[in-house]
Amino acid sequence: MKVSIGIFAHNEEHTVGRAIEAMLAQEPEQAKILEIFVLSCASTDSTVAAAEAYARHDARLTVVNRPKREGKLAAINDFLARATGDVLVIAGADLVVAPGLVERLVEPMRRDPRCGMTGPRIATHGTAGLTGRMHDLLWRMHHEIASMQPKLGEVVALRREFVPEGLPTGIHCDEVVMEAEVIRQGGLLAYVSEAEVRNFPPSDVREFYGQRRRIACQHRAADRRLSYRPATLRKRNVVRAALNVVREDPGRVLTLASLCGVELAARMQGAIDERRGRTYQVWSPVLREVRVNATQPN
Repeated sequence: MKVSIGIFAHNEEHTVGRAIEAMLAQEPEQAKILEIFVLSCASTDSTVAAAEAYARHDARLTVVNRPKREGKLAAINDFLARATGDVLVIAGADLVVAPGLVERLVEPMRRDPRCGMTGPRIATHGTAGLTGRMHDLLWRMHHEIASMQPKLGEVVALRREFVPEGLPTGIHCDEVVMEAEVIRQGGLLAYVSEAEVRNFPPSDVREFYGQRRRIACQHRAADRRLSYRPATLRKRNVVRAALNVVREDPGRVLTLASLCGVELAARMQGAIDERRGRTYQVWSPVLREVRVNATQPN
């Protein structure tokens, strides 16, 4: 299978180099990586310069500097128009990507032509403080839910044939829109728990609440406008996941109580936002002064 990779960034000069190196180092045996695009959306720091330094040393890498910040879906459609692969891997520039990720994401598609989209397990990079613990528990519950019913995010692989004309716009929750498109066309989703990426927790509860409110609003929009309800909106899934993570470690019960409070408030406010027409087309990313274990090319 032929693979195109898109890395999406906004003011991520401290992490984009690590993301590029991780993708350049992918060596799938059952697929060929044709090209890697880094799409920088209105970055005002040195994200573009950092990416271009790598592009000078590898012909597969192309840097796209998008001057306007029009939302991630617009950037993804830009990538889809440029990419030539059969499988499209879509990733953020702020993630820690493990070796073998692409191989594992492509494998279900290679085995079953009906598989249109895959995603890895998401873990957290740091669990300090209450916010870190809630963030970690959230993604542990996400794993439990995705194991029951695929819920894909952070990094996904998408079979080209399911998006020949790009993704529909107007709902700014890219992974959910992709899931809905694949399901609408009779395709299958696959959660690949053996593949893993790590993300960074928000700096405090306020930032965490803001993220959850935005996502709740976008999920409600998908439910109403696409008639597609993500697995994490199904109450039965959430209850079963909560019971599983507490059964695994009873010491998490206080963190779970805090998480439930934040999530309930965020979902209520997100529903209000959606009814008022708020879209969260663009938002502030989680920014970190991350020291990468890489030396930027000259």
